[in-house]
Amino acid sequence: MEVRTFTPTYFSKNHDIGMSPEMVAAIFARYSRQGEGLNAILTQLENTPKDKFEESVWKFLDYGHASIGGLTGSIPTGIDNVSMLSPYLAFFLQPKQDGQETSTRYVEFKPEGLATPDSFGIPEMFHNKWYETMLDGFDINKKLVGKLNKLAEESPELTRIDTSLPTKVQSRMRKNFGFDRARYTIPMAGLTNFGLVMTAREWAETIKYASSFDFPESRELGDALRENIAEVAPRLMKHSEPTERTQSYADEFLDRGVEYLLENGVNIGMVEDIVSVETHIPKNTLHATSGRSLSEELAKNFDGKKTRYDYAKGLAEKIRISVSWNNMSLAEARDINRQRPCVKDTLLAPVGSYMPDICVDLMKNDGELFDQYSRFLDQRAELMDGIINSEAPRSYVGCLLLGDQTPFELHTSAAHFAYVTELRTSMGVHFRYDQHVRDAHQEVVEQIPELDPYIKLGTGEPE
Repeated sequence: MEVRTFTPTYFSKNHDIGMSPEMVAAIFARYSRQGEGLNAILTQLENTPKDKFEESVWKFLDYGHASIGGLTGSIPTGIDNVSMLSPYLAFFLQPKQDGQETSTRYVEFKPEGLATPDSFGIPEMFHNKWYETMLDGFDINKKLVGKLNKLAEESPELTRIDTSLPTKVQSRMRKNFGFDRARYTIPMAGLTNFGLVMTAREWAETIKYASSFDFPESRELGDALRENIAEVAPRLMKHSEPTERTQSYADEFLDRGVEYLLENGVNIGMVEDIVSVETHIPKNTLHATSGRSLSEELAKNFDGKKTRYDYAKGLAEKIRISVSWNNMSLAEARDINRQRPCVKDTLLAPVGSYMPDICVDLMKNDGELFDQYSRFLDQRAELMDGIINSEAPRSYVGCLLLGDQTPFELHTSAAHFAYVTELRTSMGVHFRYDQHVRDAHQEVVEQIPELDPYIKLGTGEPE
């Protein structure tokens, strides 16, 4: 694991003074306690030692450190060589993040990039079987990618690529075709890189949770982030230690998965798609006195919209939409999980195992590969069953695969749901989350048909 925080040196327009994120926070925090303008504050800063200037503000931490932490501006941090589970939890727990992760659509994940069983606290008696199983998953993925690439060359119509697109885009999309459909046997223990840009306030909250999860990699990540970000925001990192509340949540989150698996076992079959949608239109709102109908009000909210980036305001922000998918694979959840600002929830336990029909057919035609895949699923199920019945049941998370289907929830506004739908549906986006989002959209517009004119399916550009 390697963590590196970096921050630009800020310079004011007329004052050549280097500023850390905490210095920026200190400058703006002074607005609430002194009537000085910015120029007066910067002039004072020129004549005051940096540490003295900052300390004059940090005395206010007793009543409002969180709000001051939000004034630091962005602190970009890159995290290299961690399992896919770590960014999954980071994106899941922090709805205010901006970030990216190494994509399985563009990068070949290889067995050389595999975490260790110790990263998850898996008992030593399972180590050999764990390595054998995880490496087998990589091997099946590699074989499937080769078969899919060959199929794409022989039958290009299967890729559904728009031939009017630039040649480079078409080439990229052909490459995606194989990676997208073969990735389901890749372990979540595969190493990845990710970057997040957040304020010190949001970093402190994220680190609290990372430090609370009961597996070594997560706790080590929390410690490494705290140490690195303390280089640019040392005072605010004092508020990043785990609390009884964050530890209670983290334990309960993992225990839900353990309890489900103890009761139901690992299902290696594919679960049928079911999506549930709940919508709520607030009645006690200022818009209720406007005299306009719901249709008229939404027309006002979305007036002038040309692209998904034209966010609706007003009632569209107040309408709540909750979507529950029963079987979203972790491969798709990794993408939907990055949506912000949304509240998400998941079981993080395999209730089924997804593999595209086209891959199943290719493996059956091979015979030997299909047998290998079947043995792989059985062996992983046996491994996970042994772990959840061991002294370290929560370490089962180290056995998760991208193909594991798990219940996944998304709670957001109608305004943002329109953005998500248009982003995640189109030629070139991932075929599977495209279907998940279309299913949700159908349910939403059945419940609120007045939204239908303002959500344009299929507008997302090729990723």
